[in-house]
Amino acid sequence: MNRRGWSRITLAALTIASLAGCSHGGSGDQVRPADDPNFLAGCGPLDDQKLASSITVTGLHQQRNPTICDWTATNAGGGPVDITYAWLRDDTLSRETEIAAQTGYQIERIVVKHYGGMYWRDPANPDTCAVTVADTGTVTWWVQNRDHAAQPDPCAAAMTLMQATLSVDGV
Repeated sequence: MNRRGWSRITLAALTIASLAGCSHGGSGDQVRPADDPNFLAGCGPLDDQKLASSITVTGLHQQRNPTICDWTATNAGGGPVDITYAWLRDDTLSRETEIAAQTGYQIERIVVKHYGGMYWRDPANPDTCAVTVADTGTVTWWVQNRDHAAQPDPCAAAMTLMQATLSVDGV
């Protein structure tokens, strides 16, 4: 993704975090049980192996900060893929929609396993897509193909990760 695109994603994530607050902690390499009230915290309930196998990437490398977790990986064609996860405990879907509008993203409202949600699409960059759902706050998965390859399809990959996350949540 170009610097402008990452700046927009980072700005959106930081804006969300500053407005909503977030919970973090724990290792992305451990799967917390769904009955743990903070199992969505940190880098989420998917371990690195589950994340990589869900969207068929290799060479996964995690980078984390207090607000969001990022991974870099390699797609089947050898190109770089960026993956981002965020759980914002006190956030709402309406606030996410406002932020998307303010930052120029197109949204498509969806329902995922009975949770309201949306796709985020950058009209200037079809190689990036995110899925957000409202579940004890909001959960978001972003996928970006940095080499502009068609695979993995960023929206399909983000949705696959969301469905895997909600499955761990017992939904």
